[in-house]
Amino acid sequence: MVAKYVNVGLPIEMIKNIDRVVKSRKFGYKSRSEFVKEAVRRSLEKYMDIKVMGKHDHLINVG
Repeated sequence: MVAKYVNVGLPIEMIKNIDRVVKSRKFGYKSRSEFVKEAVRRSLEKYMDIKVMGKHDHLINVG
């Protein structure tokens, strides 16, 4: 299955902080996109755990 992508806007200060983390290479991220995908993935996993506990049933299931 081919992944489809969309653009998402972030405040410039947030981008600068992300770039600092990526550039430091301390956390293993190779790109800004990789960092953001991981951050979103972790956030979604947390929300999906809440959904499993019966809260926020309007959230969609992500695979």
